[in-house]
Amino acid sequence: MTENKIKVLVTEDSIVTRTFLVKMLSADPDIEVIGTADNGAEALEFIRKTKPDVITMDINMPVMGGFEATAKIMNEKPVPIVIVSSAYTPSETAKKFKALEAGAVAILPLPFGREHPDFENSQRHFLNTVKIMSEVKLIRRWDRPASLYKQESDKATALTYDTYREVRRDFSIIAIGASAGGPVATKEILDNLSADLSVPVIIVQHIDSEFAQGYADWLNLTSHLKVVIAKDGEKMKPGHAYMASGDHQIGVGCLNTIMLCMDPPESGLRPSVSFLFRSVLNVYRQKAIGILLSGMGVDGAKELKSLKDAGSVTIAQDASSSLIHGMPGEAIRQQGACYILTPAQIVTFIQKLIPNLSK
Repeated sequence: MTENKIKVLVTEDSIVTRTFLVKMLSADPDIEVIGTADNGAEALEFIRKTKPDVITMDINMPVMGGFEATAKIMNEKPVPIVIVSSAYTPSETAKKFKALEAGAVAILPLPFGREHPDFENSQRHFLNTVKIMSEVKLIRRWDRPASLYKQESDKATALTYDTYREVRRDFSIIAIGASAGGPVATKEILDNLSADLSVPVIIVQHIDSEFAQGYADWLNLTSHLKVVIAKDGEKMKPGHAYMASGDHQIGVGCLNTIMLCMDPPESGLRPSVSFLFRSVLNVYRQKAIGILLSGMGVDGAKELKSLKDAGSVTIAQDASSSLIHGMPGEAIRQQGACYILTPAQIVTFIQKLIPNLSK
């Protein structure tokens, strides 16, 4: 029935690409394309009259590009926006991630054409993401004033002051897992940790492999830590944050080294948070801090519980600050989180538990 279908607005200046997306989306029985726009200005005008459930948005368009359109839509009439673009250059990738800061809920590459051997997988991933993101309940939490950050930090101190002495120890690593909504949460954490943090950070972010380097570059624009794409066997350094190089599992080995491999995907995911957390458990036990941020699904939830049972400090992002509370919510349900905190509170918590090198 039409009234039960997911209503999509396709915003794309290329006629060929727009036609391709409309045909793909319309072929799904759960989706109805209710309109198209050649640029961001047309998309903004459209939603003033008719509100779709989700918008697919290109970045580089005439009149008004995707970043500006996303910011305006989020300020005026918030709708879940999925950034879709075939262009891959450093500048274009930076714009895509800036759109996440403006309020977009996901970034997707343009699906492959029918002649490509991976067409069906890319189409399925695209359609499933559009469907899931259409259900996101948007809260205007981007562009938060510094005063709010301070209020949350103060609250974290008040909530956990009596626990710091109890859990403080010689930590060796911080492991972060995230999916949808995770890039912005991770950015907030890295932006507010000191450059001379005395331990390394290792990150699994569910993101298409072609965006991995762009994601690291975007984080480096404002992060005090140095964010790098990890190399197999590389020795981790304090004050650095390490990510997988696209379609690889990432974990840790002995002597504080990175382990990259092509082990099978877990729950269809590579890199997988579950893989990372298990390796951290095997090497560091109680000397680790495991953090599970916003994301759909259950990746890493069971393993966060295992880390907690082994004596690690474990943290799940709270529901109010999560774009999608699937992964952290499941960890909480399994009683795998020692603490349930916002990104701002996580920063304060880490600063209290882990000394900087200069201290």
